[in-house]
Amino acid sequence: MAAKKLCTLVKKGLHKEDPEAYKELLRGARYACKRCGRAAARAKCLCKPTRL
Repeated sequence: MAAKKLCTLVKKGLHKEDPEAYKELLRGARYACKRCGRAAARAKCLCKPTRL
């Protein structure tokens, strides 16, 4: 899967269409987004990442 921002992926319904792929992006979260509050394992998946 190409690296896209979680905001975009959620708007497109990834969390409903492919929950396992969505969980994989979140597993081992080390970053949180300052804008939307989502967490992810990689900073490039977030709009405004900050280290947890």
